[in-house]
Amino acid sequence: MFLAMTIITENIMNNERPDSKFLLGFFIGGLIGAVIIFFLGTKEGKKAGKLIEKKGKEALDDLEERVGDLEEKGKELIARGEEIKDQVVERIKDKADEVKEDTAKRLDSALEKLEDVQKDTLHTTTTIRKHFVNLPKKK
Repeated sequence: MFLAMTIITENIMNNERPDSKFLLGFFIGGLIGAVIIFFLGTKEGKKAGKLIEKKGKEALDDLEERVGDLEEKGKELIARGEEIKDQVVERIKDKADEVKEDTAKRLDSALEKLEDVQKDTLHTTTTIRKHFVNLPKKK
């Protein structure tokens, strides 16, 4: 039957007459009407309709279950992502504290060295002044 429909449809579409599209529409409409009559007007059609309905409901239930599973997995992934984020933030804070402490120690050390240099410079300046005390002042 499908082969016959395909051949008829191709013949109608290949025909370039203006009424060929009308005939194609008429043919497709007739097929749709026949399918509707089959499903609504015959016992076998009603059985097939019920079977299709049953399979559709089963597919819908299965789809809803899968969506629920995916939703649950998504929530689990979000929770895991939050845990990882918290761990990373904590590590960054710890590292920042370490860097602050190290920087403070280095700065203190540098300031101590600077103070030592200032003391040495003051001592040197005082010594030089003592040596040049007896020099005449400029006029």
